[in-house]
Amino acid sequence: MQTALQNLADIEVRGQTIHIFLSVAQNFVPLTSKLLAKHGIPKVDPAKWYPATTFLKVCEDIRDQMGESTLFAIGKKIPERVVWPPDITTIEAVLPSIDVAYHMNHRIRGEIMFDPQTGVMKEGIGHYRCVSVEKRRAVLVCDNPYPSEFDCGIITATARKFRSAADVTLDPSQPTRSSGGASCTYIVTW
Repeated sequence: MQTALQNLADIEVRGQTIHIFLSVAQNFVPLTSKLLAKHGIPKVDPAKWYPATTFLKVCEDIRDQMGESTLFAIGKKIPERVVWPPDITTIEAVLPSIDVAYHMNHRIRGEIMFDPQTGVMKEGIGHYRCVSVEKRRAVLVCDNPYPSEFDCGIITATARKFRSAADVTLDPSQPTRSSGGASCTYIVTW
């Protein structure tokens, strides 16, 4: 996985993103604030940026202390708190936009990783690649450093925002990060 990513020490997460994560996670893991403080973030300021490595350590702690299903549940709540552009009205449009939103909430060496005015996306944090969209089916490949369960929750809730019966499954024919692969492949059906 690390080969596809740049040095994560250069990557930061938008404070607003951590603030949303914190407000959602508190419902599942009341000690999330303590975990952030343990890793050097005693209070989250939505206007600031924080090291991605710190945020990833908190995700690891949650997985270790509360289990993978907790990260999935937290991931499912994140899209409920995100503002979607008004022109995104279908599942076919929203799934590729996950990668754009992901990059807009990270920066590398002080520069936001997606510029909506130019459409330029910076590399270094991996992706939520929507590699195909067909009739009632899409495939997303996630090669980012976040836990797979968290990714699956985000994809599930995002898809269900536009198609309530959408289902997301891990593609068993592809390598997974938990088995040493560089990515996880998810199949979305609706």
